[in-house]
Amino acid sequence: MIRVVIIEDDIRIASINQRFVEKVDGFEVVGIATTRLQAHEQLEILSPDLVLLDLYFPDMSGLDLLQHIQWGYPSTDVIIITAAKEFDTVREAIRGGVYDFMIKPVVFDRFQEKLKAYRKYYEQLKQLGGSNKQIDQQGVDQLLWRNWERLDRDVYLPKGIDKLTSEKIWTYIEEADAVWTAEELGKRGGFSRTTARRYLEYFVEKGMLEADISYGTVGRPERVYRKAEFQ
Repeated sequence: MIRVVIIEDDIRIASINQRFVEKVDGFEVVGIATTRLQAHEQLEILSPDLVLLDLYFPDMSGLDLLQHIQWGYPSTDVIIITAAKEFDTVREAIRGGVYDFMIKPVVFDRFQEKLKAYRKYYEQLKQLGGSNKQIDQQGVDQLLWRNWERLDRDVYLPKGIDKLTSEKIWTYIEEADAVWTAEELGKRGGFSRTTARRYLEYFVEKGMLEADISYGTVGRPERVYRKAEFQ
């Protein structure tokens, strides 16, 4: 379970956030803090995996607490949930190392989406991390590009990869939830085997698919693709 501490001065909102968290599989709320003293105590005692942090408090600055968490609890991630909309505040929070940022009021669907994305990121950290374990470029990309939709922005697409085509192909892969070959995917989408192979390899590079070799019934080797374990 991912252990969560909610730091929010309005106990009513904190209770709502707790109910939201407990509706998402894999998370548990281990503490709620409404003051600076409570926040520091719970961080020290509980060492949570994730903090849901407001920025406005009568007795402290949420940004100062964010800095305290980054320096004192490097294994604790932070998602900001606040009414603050000032650009400088948002920019400082992002530079301060927050995992994500939500503007109040937050509806459950959006809240759930953020937590599910964090859960994938958390699982990837566990899979890729470990004492004396090295990480390759693909692993770095998986962590940096933790929200797959960011991969679809044109500025990040390599030559030969089109945004609309990549979305179309990924939709086929998501819907079928099966093992694919370039030939099968090409027939499904109405494009060449070469084109299908190019996009499949692109998704492998980004950590969204895994590739393997299948020898089939006649012994001819064929490259097959399936969704990555933590996709």
